[in-house]
Amino acid sequence: MAERPRERMGDERVMARNDDVVVLGGTGFIGRHLVAALEGRVRSITVVGRGLSDRDVDAGLRFRRGDLRDLDSTRRSIAGASVVYDVTMPVSGSWEEFPENCLRCARNLAMVAKELSVRRLFYTSSSDAVYLGGGRSVDERDGTDARPHLRNPYSRSKGAAERLLFDLHRAEGLPITVFRPFIVVGRGGRLSHGGIGEWPAVTCCLGWGPGTNAQPFVLVEDVASAMAAALDVPGIEGMAFNLAGDVTPSAKEYVRLVAQRARRNFRYYPRNLTWLWLQGVARQALRRLAGRNGERQSYRDMLSKSKRSRVDCTAAKTLLGWKPNGSLERFVAEAIDCHADVPPGDLRIET
Repeated sequence: MAERPRERMGDERVMARNDDVVVLGGTGFIGRHLVAALEGRVRSITVVGRGLSDRDVDAGLRFRRGDLRDLDSTRRSIAGASVVYDVTMPVSGSWEEFPENCLRCARNLAMVAKELSVRRLFYTSSSDAVYLGGGRSVDERDGTDARPHLRNPYSRSKGAAERLLFDLHRAEGLPITVFRPFIVVGRGGRLSHGGIGEWPAVTCCLGWGPGTNAQPFVLVEDVASAMAAALDVPGIEGMAFNLAGDVTPSAKEYVRLVAQRARRNFRYYPRNLTWLWLQGVARQALRRLAGRNGERQSYRDMLSKSKRSRVDCTAAKTLLGWKPNGSLERFVAEAIDCHADVPPGDLRIET
């Protein structure tokens, strides 16, 4: 299997100092932290985004406008790069168009990377690409969900993009490495993370299940450090790396910590997944009677959203030398306190 970890190939490390790196989606949540982690380690960094204008900040940092959906734009975006990171979110148009856009972007990127002889290509997938509802340990050898037709469009798309890229690695030698960040939190993110439930209001979380099992949170700075470290590691082409941290509060505990630190009435409401699924089936039936279609959420998809499986990140820790944060105090400071500062004089201090 393409995603199976293998032993490090020798002690010689690839020198990245002379790399010209392109970060596609470098102005996003993960992208900004990745750019910061790469600064000083490579010769130049070009940040590419759909909403950017072309400009050079200094000799080593440039910003360029680009869109992976367009093949010519993709060529312009990564021309001259030796290493490319893709941390984009190809969302445009309707949600139903996402799978097509996601695969088109992955295909264009792979084609141009081969054409331009990119040394190393890094693709950012998602925890949604794997199945996490089984209540057992999941590592890279498990690969993407074996039943993608029972998952939501985002999950299906990310899994399909991974499989496409690994197929091209086996058939054509595409130098692809995939990262799967899990519940990413930190500076520049948000407190009301959709990975633990639905948020109909900023202080109200409707959980996927009882909310008592550990959740695979990871600090965004740790995700960036793993991705930057991969520059120097030989023999990781054709592999995927899970990125989940060592501090894993439950969804209910996370919301309790947020409420405590923000001094606001954040609340977590557990939900029975079977009952929730039956309600979805009933709503879908009513939509069909009214002549409307829509994405029906499967029970398997809901189970995966509960994230009952434990995530094994041994490959990233062993091969990349990755050391994610293991301190609850630091987790709270970086994931919660940076968003929940209570200013002096705020009445919440007195209550």
